[in-house]
Amino acid sequence: MTQVNIQPAEWLDNAQQLKAAGFTRCEWLTASHNGGESFTVTLCVAKPDLSERTLFSSAVDTSVESLTSIYPSVAFHEREVAQMFGLTFSGHDTSELAFETEFAGFPLRRDFALASRVDTEWPGAVEPDENATRRPASPPGIFPEWQS
Repeated sequence: MTQVNIQPAEWLDNAQQLKAAGFTRCEWLTASHNGGESFTVTLCVAKPDLSERTLFSSAVDTSVESLTSIYPSVAFHEREVAQMFGLTFSGHDTSELAFETEFAGFPLRRDFALASRVDTEWPGAVEPDENATRRPASPPGIFPEWQS
């Protein structure tokens, strides 16, 4: 599998070049939140017989060009990334939800507070059946401003 990091300005051109080179199958598209307004968007494309796969990634802010004109099947993945990370894909209306969710906000961002982690203290005992206690603490990754 080939992995390529590209500049955001090359995102659309790189996808067109890969499709012209025979990578006609879009496997998946995802993102990762690097903190703040920084994201990495990754696309996996393959040849029809799956003999070769290529991953290409780009560090972006909150917007990236849509690839639906090149790979129509990426539309669902773009909606999913928009819903979970809050990214926008220029040239693609991602307002239709990929799936129903109870979350208000973007749950796969690093700064998203999961209610169950904020509201639940870690147990005071090391093991559930132990009598010894230790100071209850918040789980790792909980910012003080999330706690009420």
